[in-house]
Amino acid sequence: MFIPGILGSKLADGAGNTVCGDRNSLSNYAKLDIPPGAGGNGLKVTGLISNINVLGPFWTIHQYDDLIGLLHDLGFENGKTLFIFPYDWRLSNFETATRLESFVHDTPLLRDGNFDIVAHSIGGVVTRIWMNQHGGAAKAHKVIYLGTPFLGSMNSLETISNGWGTFANLVAGGLGTIRHVTLSFPSIYESFPTYVDCCREGTKAKFSPYDILDPDNWKGTWLPAEYRAGGARRQVLASGLENAGKLRSIMATPPTVQEIKVTGDVIDTKLWLYTPDRTAGPDSWSFTSSRGDGTVPIWSAAANFKNLEGTDPSFVEHSTIFADKYVRSRIARELVPGTAPPVAAPTLGEIETADGTRHLSSVSTRIDPPVAIPDSKANLIIDMTFAESISSGTVNPTTELVGDTSTTRIDVSEATSRSDNHLEFRGALVAPLREDTFEVRVSIPDQGTTSIYLTVSAKAATK
Repeated sequence: MFIPGILGSKLADGAGNTVCGDRNSLSNYAKLDIPPGAGGNGLKVTGLISNINVLGPFWTIHQYDDLIGLLHDLGFENGKTLFIFPYDWRLSNFETATRLESFVHDTPLLRDGNFDIVAHSIGGVVTRIWMNQHGGAAKAHKVIYLGTPFLGSMNSLETISNGWGTFANLVAGGLGTIRHVTLSFPSIYESFPTYVDCCREGTKAKFSPYDILDPDNWKGTWLPAEYRAGGARRQVLASGLENAGKLRSIMATPPTVQEIKVTGDVIDTKLWLYTPDRTAGPDSWSFTSSRGDGTVPIWSAAANFKNLEGTDPSFVEHSTIFADKYVRSRIARELVPGTAPPVAAPTLGEIETADGTRHLSSVSTRIDPPVAIPDSKANLIIDMTFAESISSGTVNPTTELVGDTSTTRIDVSEATSRSDNHLEFRGALVAPLREDTFEVRVSIPDQGTTSIYLTVSAKAATK
């Protein structure tokens, strides 16, 4: 069974029009609002997002066709040996776990148990709740978690703080709309970070940790008026924080099921939040980063802030963390033993160069600007930091812009200007004439390929 993550399932209105799951998702964001007591507000789940670009709460683009293709290649057949559980990712993960139990019970080939689960992102949290509260641990044989935020994700708070950038915020209806709608999702509270000292009052030099799940720390005029005091919307906030607290104990109690955890390893990921005062609004919040997959810190995906023992690393960013070559091999070996050749050792982070073996500590890739008007120029920047010193010219990444029917190579050149364990590369690309979101693939020798995205829109001219 495959359980997708947040934003991984399509939602449509009563007339069958897609609200979330196509290229109009961002402009439809206001329609995702859940009025108190309205359940899903009339929106229905219509299936898995496969290869459609989706802009949403985490500025994420899902492409599940790659993972489903791998499972098909391994011999799994839809409705016979492969079962996909799409769901309304806005709702509480506790509600989704209840619906998962109904899905298992109503599927004869799953009802008696002994099946494997592959869960992406928040789908792993749903899985844990199902095993803990619905007896799922007696039915699941093995669970593979792909970037699951066992200890939450700071990106959920950054969304409330900053949205997704000037242009994206404008398309979604403004930062006020983003905050109003996002706070209506019970699931957003359950993805708040819960690791020790995640949220800090003061400065980096001197701070006091505080509990982001305490409703008393959610006050102030920055909140949309209906979430400030009393009323049904305030109760949504309070209930969401309460459920997030319940998750702490559930995530801290592993089930008696074999678990494989895949953790993003080398992409800058928001880790700590700093605020001058715990009642200060998110306009004054600041964030610092560490290792992860761009959305989930590596320690959250490992469900352990002390060590990473027993986890499998991935070089690829969160939304397609399963596209890493080592992860694909591990999935194959776990689901169909003997199918894939074994990997002698986890070599992620090791690159053979003229200087010898070098260990990649972090990678940062970005497009500036990330939103451009058609036929305009944008810059591609790649930063790599190594544990050891490394010489110029020893690593040469390749990049390409992916079109509908072909790919165009992007020439990059080394532009290193600082310490001897750092390499920097820059390239230029021209935004396509067609308005859309385009993938830019960055491949690093001995590592694999990660993707970043360029949105092309004429509206960018008004940014």
